[in-house]
Amino acid sequence: MIVQRFAKWAGEATTRERAEAATMLAEALVHGGAEGADRETILASLTLLLEDPAVAVRLAMAKALSGGRQVPRALLFALAADVDRVATEIAGRSLHLSSADLVDVAAIGSPAARRAIAERPVVPLPVSAVIAEVGEAGAALALCRNDGAAIAGRSFHDLAVRFGDDAAIREALLQRGDLPPQVRHKLMLKVRDVLAGSALVTSLFGQKRAGAMAFAAAERGTNVLAETLPSGQTPDFGEYLRASGAVTPSLMLRVVVAGNIELFTTLLASLSGRTERRVAAIVSGGPSSALRALVLGCGLPEGLAMLFGEAVSLWRQIARGDMSPRPAAVPALLLARASASAGHGVQVMPEALTLLRQLAGEAQRDASREAARVAA
Repeated sequence: MIVQRFAKWAGEATTRERAEAATMLAEALVHGGAEGADRETILASLTLLLEDPAVAVRLAMAKALSGGRQVPRALLFALAADVDRVATEIAGRSLHLSSADLVDVAAIGSPAARRAIAERPVVPLPVSAVIAEVGEAGAALALCRNDGAAIAGRSFHDLAVRFGDDAAIREALLQRGDLPPQVRHKLMLKVRDVLAGSALVTSLFGQKRAGAMAFAAAERGTNVLAETLPSGQTPDFGEYLRASGAVTPSLMLRVVVAGNIELFTTLLASLSGRTERRVAAIVSGGPSSALRALVLGCGLPEGLAMLFGEAVSLWRQIARGDMSPRPAAVPALLLARASASAGHGVQVMPEALTLLRQLAGEAQRDASREAARVAA
Protein backbone atom coordinates (compact mmCIF):
# COMPACT_ATOMS: atom_id res chain seq x y z
CA MET A 1 0.00 0.00 0.00
CA ILE A 2 2.81 2.41 0.86
CA VAL A 3 4.44 1.97 -2.53
CA GLN A 4 1.14 2.45 -4.33
CA ARG A 5 0.50 5.68 -2.46
CA PHE A 6 4.04 6.82 -3.29
CA ALA A 7 3.44 6.04 -6.95
CA LYS A 8 0.24 8.10 -6.91
CA TRP A 9 2.03 10.98 -5.20
CA ALA A 10 4.91 10.82 -7.70
CA GLY A 11 2.45 11.13 -10.55
CA GLU A 12 1.22 14.45 -9.17
CA ALA A 13 4.44 15.92 -7.66
CA THR A 14 6.73 18.38 -9.39
CA THR A 15 10.17 17.39 -10.69
CA ARG A 16 11.81 19.22 -7.79
CA GLU A 17 9.65 17.40 -5.25
CA ARG A 18 10.40 14.01 -6.82
CA ALA A 19 14.14 14.79 -6.88
CA GLU A 20 14.05 15.71 -3.19
CA ALA A 21 12.17 12.48 -2.46
CA ALA A 22 14.72 10.47 -4.45
CA THR A 23 17.55 12.04 -2.44
CA MET A 24 15.77 11.40 0.88
CA LEU A 25 14.99 7.77 0.07
CA ALA A 26 18.50 7.07 -1.24
CA GLU A 27 20.13 8.62 1.82
CA ALA A 28 17.81 6.61 4.08
CA LEU A 29 18.96 3.47 2.28
CA VAL A 30 22.64 4.37 2.50
CA HIS A 31 22.85 6.00 5.93
CA GLY A 32 19.58 5.37 7.73
CA GLY A 33 20.12 1.75 8.66
CA ALA A 34 16.69 0.71 7.30
CA GLU A 35 15.97 -3.01 7.72
CA GLY A 36 13.25 -5.50 6.97
CA ALA A 37 10.00 -4.15 5.55
CA ASP A 38 11.20 -0.56 5.73
CA ARG A 39 14.20 -1.36 3.54
CA GLU A 40 12.03 -3.24 1.05
CA THR A 41 9.67 -0.28 0.81
CA ILE A 42 12.54 2.13 0.18
CA LEU A 43 13.98 -0.17 -2.48
CA ALA A 44 10.62 -0.50 -4.21
CA SER A 45 10.14 3.26 -4.22
CA LEU A 46 13.62 3.88 -5.62
CA THR A 47 13.05 1.23 -8.27
CA LEU A 48 9.89 3.06 -9.24
CA LEU A 49 11.86 6.29 -9.59
CA LEU A 50 14.29 4.60 -12.01
CA GLU A 51 11.53 5.08 -14.60
CA ASP A 52 11.00 8.75 -13.79
CA PRO A 53 10.97 10.79 -17.02
CA ALA A 54 13.03 13.62 -15.48
CA VAL A 55 16.81 13.18 -15.61
CA ALA A 56 17.13 15.43 -12.55
CA VAL A 57 15.26 12.87 -10.42
CA ARG A 58 17.45 9.95 -11.48
CA LEU A 59 20.58 12.10 -11.12
CA ALA A 60 19.60 13.03 -7.57
CA MET A 61 19.23 9.34 -6.75
CA ALA A 62 22.60 8.52 -8.34
CA LYS A 63 24.40 11.24 -6.37
CA ALA A 64 23.03 9.97 -3.08
CA LEU A 65 23.65 6.30 -3.85
CA SER A 66 27.18 6.74 -5.26
CA GLY A 67 28.60 7.35 -1.78
CA GLY A 68 27.05 4.26 -0.23
CA ARG A 69 28.54 0.82 0.26
CA GLN A 70 25.39 -1.18 0.98
CA VAL A 71 23.51 -0.50 -2.24
CA PRO A 72 21.90 -3.28 -4.29
CA ARG A 73 23.84 -3.85 -7.50
CA ALA A 74 20.61 -3.87 -9.49
CA LEU A 75 20.05 -0.21 -8.67
CA LEU A 76 23.64 0.74 -9.45
CA PHE A 77 23.69 -1.10 -12.77
CA ALA A 78 20.39 0.46 -13.82
CA LEU A 79 21.76 3.94 -13.11
CA ALA A 80 25.11 3.11 -14.76
CA ALA A 81 23.18 2.29 -17.95
CA ASP A 82 21.24 5.57 -17.83
CA VAL A 83 21.95 8.75 -19.78
CA ASP A 84 25.48 10.15 -19.54
CA ARG A 85 24.87 12.58 -16.65
CA VAL A 86 23.48 9.79 -14.50
CA ALA A 87 25.78 7.01 -15.66
CA THR A 88 28.97 8.97 -15.04
CA GLU A 89 27.90 9.75 -11.48
CA ILE A 90 27.76 6.03 -10.69
CA ALA A 91 30.59 4.83 -12.93
CA GLY A 92 32.98 7.49 -11.72
CA ARG A 93 32.10 7.76 -8.02
CA SER A 94 30.29 4.71 -6.67
CA LEU A 95 32.17 3.12 -3.79
CA HIS A 96 30.18 -0.08 -3.99
CA LEU A 97 31.20 -1.19 -7.48
CA SER A 98 33.83 -3.93 -7.27
CA SER A 99 36.53 -4.48 -9.85
CA ALA A 100 34.34 -7.11 -11.51
CA ASP A 101 31.39 -4.69 -11.53
CA LEU A 102 33.52 -1.99 -13.14
CA VAL A 103 34.65 -4.48 -15.79
CA ASP A 104 31.00 -5.17 -16.63
CA VAL A 105 30.07 -1.49 -16.75
CA ALA A 106 33.13 -0.69 -18.88
CA ALA A 107 32.29 -3.52 -21.27
CA ILE A 108 28.61 -2.69 -21.85
CA GLY A 109 28.29 0.93 -20.73
CA SER A 110 28.36 4.14 -22.71
CA PRO A 111 31.51 5.99 -23.84
CA ALA A 112 30.85 8.54 -21.09
CA ALA A 113 30.67 5.78 -18.47
CA ARG A 114 33.96 4.30 -19.68
CA ARG A 115 35.64 7.69 -19.48
CA ALA A 116 34.30 8.22 -15.96
CA ILE A 117 35.70 4.83 -14.93
CA ALA A 118 39.07 5.70 -16.49
CA GLU A 119 39.18 8.87 -14.35
CA ARG A 120 38.53 7.11 -11.03
CA PRO A 121 41.29 7.58 -8.42
CA VAL A 122 42.16 3.88 -8.69
CA VAL A 123 41.63 1.78 -11.81
CA PRO A 124 42.53 -1.92 -11.35
CA LEU A 125 44.32 -3.92 -14.03
CA PRO A 126 41.26 -5.85 -15.32
CA VAL A 127 39.28 -2.63 -15.72
CA SER A 128 42.12 -0.94 -17.59
CA ALA A 129 42.31 -3.98 -19.86
CA VAL A 130 38.68 -3.56 -20.92
CA ILE A 131 39.08 0.15 -21.59
CA ALA A 132 42.27 -0.48 -23.58
CA GLU A 133 40.50 -3.12 -25.65
CA VAL A 134 37.11 -1.51 -26.36
CA GLY A 135 37.23 2.05 -25.02
CA GLU A 136 36.95 5.12 -27.17
CA ALA A 137 39.70 7.71 -27.58
CA GLY A 138 38.36 9.87 -24.74
CA ALA A 139 38.42 6.98 -22.28
CA ALA A 140 41.84 5.85 -23.50
CA LEU A 141 43.29 9.34 -23.04
CA ALA A 142 41.83 9.63 -19.53
CA LEU A 143 43.26 6.22 -18.64
CA CYS A 144 46.75 7.08 -19.91
CA ARG A 145 46.76 10.37 -18.00
CA ASN A 146 45.58 8.75 -14.77
CA ASP A 147 48.49 8.00 -12.42
CA GLY A 148 46.13 5.82 -10.37
CA ALA A 149 45.45 3.50 -13.29
CA ALA A 150 47.28 0.17 -13.22
CA ILE A 151 47.94 -0.83 -16.83
CA ALA A 152 49.40 -4.18 -17.89
CA GLY A 153 51.91 -4.59 -20.69
CA ARG A 154 49.31 -6.17 -22.98
CA SER A 155 46.95 -3.25 -22.39
CA PHE A 156 49.72 -0.77 -23.21
CA HIS A 157 50.24 -2.69 -26.46
CA ASP A 158 46.51 -2.52 -27.27
CA LEU A 159 46.44 1.22 -26.60
CA ALA A 160 49.49 1.81 -28.82
CA VAL A 161 48.04 -0.26 -31.67
CA ARG A 162 44.57 1.30 -31.50
CA PHE A 163 45.55 4.91 -30.79
CA GLY A 164 49.17 5.24 -31.84
CA ASP A 165 48.17 7.77 -34.50
CA ASP A 166 46.41 9.98 -31.94
CA ALA A 167 48.96 12.62 -30.91
CA ALA A 168 47.40 13.33 -27.50
CA ILE A 169 47.19 9.66 -26.50
CA ARG A 170 50.66 8.98 -27.86
CA GLU A 171 52.07 11.82 -25.75
CA ALA A 172 50.20 10.62 -22.65
CA LEU A 173 51.56 7.10 -23.13
CA LEU A 174 55.13 8.30 -23.62
CA GLN A 175 54.94 10.31 -20.39
CA ARG A 176 54.11 7.23 -18.31
CA GLY A 177 57.03 5.79 -16.38
CA ASP A 178 55.54 2.27 -16.45
CA LEU A 179 55.33 2.08 -20.25
CA PRO A 180 57.16 -1.08 -21.44
CA PRO A 181 60.24 -0.28 -23.57
CA GLN A 182 58.91 -2.27 -26.52
CA VAL A 183 55.73 -0.17 -26.61
CA ARG A 184 57.72 3.03 -26.13
CA HIS A 185 59.81 2.07 -29.14
CA LYS A 186 56.71 1.38 -31.26
CA LEU A 187 55.42 4.84 -30.43
CA MET A 188 58.81 6.34 -31.30
CA LEU A 189 58.45 4.79 -34.74
CA LYS A 190 55.00 6.35 -35.03
CA VAL A 191 56.57 9.73 -34.26
CA ARG A 192 59.25 9.00 -36.87
CA ASP A 193 56.60 8.36 -39.52
CA VAL A 194 54.69 11.51 -38.57
CA LEU A 195 57.90 13.55 -38.79
CA ALA A 196 58.87 12.05 -42.14
CA GLY A 197 55.43 12.77 -43.57
CA SER A 198 55.08 16.25 -42.11
CA ALA A 199 54.23 18.80 -44.78
CA LEU A 200 56.30 21.43 -42.95
CA VAL A 201 59.41 19.25 -42.68
CA THR A 202 59.22 17.98 -46.25
CA SER A 203 58.72 21.49 -47.58
CA LEU A 204 61.76 22.73 -45.66
CA PHE A 205 64.15 19.85 -46.36
CA GLY A 206 62.64 17.81 -49.17
CA GLN A 207 61.06 14.39 -48.86
CA LYS A 208 64.29 12.37 -49.05
CA ARG A 209 66.16 14.38 -46.45
CA ALA A 210 63.10 14.56 -44.19
CA GLY A 211 62.91 10.77 -44.26
CA ALA A 212 66.62 10.46 -43.47
CA MET A 213 66.33 12.91 -40.57
CA ALA A 214 63.35 11.05 -39.13
CA PHE A 215 65.13 7.71 -39.50
CA ALA A 216 68.25 9.00 -37.75
CA ALA A 217 66.20 10.54 -34.94
CA ALA A 218 64.40 7.25 -34.36
CA GLU A 219 67.65 5.27 -34.21
CA ARG A 220 69.15 7.80 -31.83
CA GLY A 221 66.04 7.51 -29.67
CA THR A 222 66.31 3.72 -29.75
CA ASN A 223 69.86 3.88 -28.42
CA VAL A 224 68.94 6.40 -25.72
CA LEU A 225 66.00 4.21 -24.70
CA ALA A 226 68.22 1.13 -24.49
CA GLU A 227 70.74 2.98 -22.31
CA THR A 228 68.04 3.71 -19.71
CA LEU A 229 66.91 0.09 -19.37
CA PRO A 230 67.71 -1.99 -16.29
CA SER A 231 70.31 -4.59 -17.17
CA GLY A 232 67.86 -7.50 -17.00
CA GLN A 233 65.57 -5.99 -19.66
CA THR A 234 68.24 -5.55 -22.34
CA PRO A 235 68.11 -9.12 -23.78
CA ASP A 236 64.33 -9.00 -24.25
CA PHE A 237 64.54 -5.54 -25.79
CA GLY A 238 67.32 -6.66 -28.14
CA GLU A 239 65.29 -9.67 -29.26
CA TYR A 240 62.28 -7.41 -29.80
CA LEU A 241 64.38 -5.10 -32.00
CA ARG A 242 65.60 -8.02 -34.10
CA ALA A 243 62.13 -9.56 -34.46
CA SER A 244 60.58 -6.21 -35.43
CA GLY A 245 63.18 -5.58 -38.12
CA ALA A 246 64.58 -2.53 -36.34
CA VAL A 247 68.18 -3.79 -36.24
CA THR A 248 70.16 -2.06 -38.98
CA PRO A 249 73.91 -1.65 -39.52
CA SER A 250 73.58 2.05 -38.66
CA LEU A 251 71.80 1.25 -35.39
CA MET A 252 74.49 -1.25 -34.40
CA LEU A 253 77.24 1.24 -35.21
CA ARG A 254 75.45 3.92 -33.20
CA VAL A 255 75.07 1.53 -30.26
CA VAL A 256 78.71 0.43 -30.14
CA VAL A 257 80.05 3.95 -30.67
CA ALA A 258 77.93 5.14 -27.73
CA GLY A 259 79.50 2.45 -25.57
CA ASN A 260 76.28 0.51 -25.05
CA ILE A 261 78.21 -2.74 -25.16
CA GLU A 262 75.47 -4.72 -23.42
CA LEU A 263 72.95 -4.00 -26.18
CA PHE A 264 75.62 -4.47 -28.86
CA THR A 265 76.36 -7.90 -27.41
CA THR A 266 72.67 -8.75 -27.24
CA LEU A 267 72.11 -7.76 -30.87
CA LEU A 268 75.10 -9.78 -32.08
CA ALA A 269 73.89 -12.80 -30.11
CA SER A 270 70.38 -12.44 -31.53
CA LEU A 271 71.62 -12.07 -35.13
CA SER A 272 74.22 -14.84 -34.93
CA GLY A 273 72.18 -17.37 -32.96
CA ARG A 274 75.04 -17.85 -30.48
CA THR A 275 74.60 -17.68 -26.73
CA GLU A 276 74.92 -14.28 -25.16
CA ARG A 277 77.60 -15.60 -22.82
CA ARG A 278 79.76 -16.72 -25.76
CA VAL A 279 79.28 -13.42 -27.62
CA ALA A 280 80.01 -11.43 -24.46
CA ALA A 281 83.29 -13.32 -24.06
CA ILE A 282 84.31 -12.45 -27.63
CA VAL A 283 83.33 -8.79 -27.32
CA SER A 284 84.88 -8.23 -23.92
CA GLY A 285 88.19 -9.99 -24.40
CA GLY A 286 88.32 -12.12 -27.53
CA PRO A 287 90.80 -11.60 -30.37
CA SER A 288 89.85 -9.21 -33.16
CA SER A 289 89.68 -12.14 -35.58
CA ALA A 290 86.96 -13.79 -33.50
CA LEU A 291 84.92 -10.58 -33.42
CA ARG A 292 85.40 -10.17 -37.17
CA ALA A 293 84.21 -13.73 -37.81
CA LEU A 294 81.22 -13.18 -35.53
CA VAL A 295 80.18 -9.99 -37.33
CA LEU A 296 80.61 -11.54 -40.78
CA GLY A 297 78.60 -14.55 -39.58
CA CYS A 298 75.71 -12.18 -38.91
CA GLY A 299 75.68 -11.27 -42.60
CA LEU A 300 77.21 -7.83 -42.04
CA PRO A 301 79.82 -6.42 -44.48
CA GLU A 302 83.57 -6.55 -44.01
CA GLY A 303 83.92 -2.78 -43.71
CA LEU A 304 81.48 -2.72 -40.82
CA ALA A 305 83.33 -5.54 -39.08
CA MET A 306 86.45 -3.38 -39.11
CA LEU A 307 84.61 -0.43 -37.56
CA PHE A 308 83.05 -2.61 -34.89
CA GLY A 309 86.48 -3.98 -34.07
CA GLU A 310 87.94 -0.47 -33.75
CA ALA A 311 85.06 0.66 -31.55
CA VAL A 312 85.30 -2.38 -29.26
CA SER A 313 89.08 -1.94 -29.02
CA LEU A 314 88.64 1.71 -28.08
CA TRP A 315 86.12 0.92 -25.34
CA ARG A 316 88.37 -1.85 -24.01
CA GLN A 317 91.19 0.69 -23.65
CA ILE A 318 88.86 3.08 -21.85
CA ALA A 319 87.64 0.28 -19.55
CA ARG A 320 91.26 -0.65 -18.66
CA GLY A 321 92.09 2.98 -17.95
CA ASP A 322 94.65 3.18 -20.77
CA MET A 323 92.86 6.30 -21.97
CA SER A 324 90.13 8.49 -20.55
CA PRO A 325 88.55 10.65 -23.22
CA ARG A 326 85.36 12.58 -22.68
CA PRO A 327 82.36 10.52 -23.87
CA ALA A 328 81.63 13.21 -26.47
CA ALA A 329 85.11 12.69 -27.96
CA VAL A 330 84.71 8.95 -28.61
CA PRO A 331 82.93 9.23 -31.98
CA ALA A 332 85.60 11.66 -33.22
CA LEU A 333 88.38 9.32 -32.06
CA LEU A 334 86.77 6.40 -33.85
CA LEU A 335 86.30 8.53 -36.97
CA ALA A 336 90.01 9.39 -36.92
CA ARG A 337 90.96 5.71 -36.58
CA ALA A 338 88.58 4.70 -39.39
CA SER A 339 89.86 7.46 -41.67
CA ALA A 340 93.46 6.42 -41.00
CA SER A 341 92.62 2.80 -41.80
CA ALA A 342 90.92 3.86 -45.04
CA GLY A 343 94.06 5.84 -45.91
CA HIS A 344 96.10 2.65 -45.60
CA GLY A 345 93.91 0.77 -48.03
CA VAL A 346 91.55 -0.88 -45.53
CA GLN A 347 88.01 -1.17 -46.92
CA VAL A 348 85.69 1.16 -45.03
CA MET A 349 82.05 1.75 -45.99
CA PRO A 350 81.56 5.39 -47.09
CA GLU A 351 78.10 5.32 -45.48
CA ALA A 352 79.69 4.27 -42.19
CA LEU A 353 82.17 7.17 -42.32
CA THR A 354 79.28 9.54 -43.02
CA LEU A 355 77.41 8.19 -40.00
CA LEU A 356 80.51 8.53 -37.82
CA ARG A 357 80.80 12.18 -38.81
CA GLN A 358 77.14 12.62 -37.91
CA LEU A 359 77.64 10.91 -34.54
CA ALA A 360 80.68 13.05 -33.81
CA GLY A 361 78.66 16.18 -34.57
CA GLU A 362 75.76 15.00 -32.38
CA ALA A 363 78.10 14.23 -29.50
CA GLN A 364 79.76 17.63 -29.71
CA ARG A 365 76.42 19.46 -29.82
CA ASP A 366 75.16 17.44 -26.85
CA ALA A 367 78.29 18.29 -24.89
CA SER A 368 77.91 21.98 -25.71
CA ARG A 369 74.26 22.00 -24.63
CA GLU A 370 75.13 20.26 -21.37
CA ALA A 371 77.93 22.72 -20.68
CA ALA A 372 75.54 25.61 -21.32
CA ARG A 373 72.94 24.03 -19.04
CA VAL A 374 75.46 23.61 -16.22
CA ALA A 375 76.69 27.18 -16.66
CA ALA A 376 73.16 28.49 -16.57
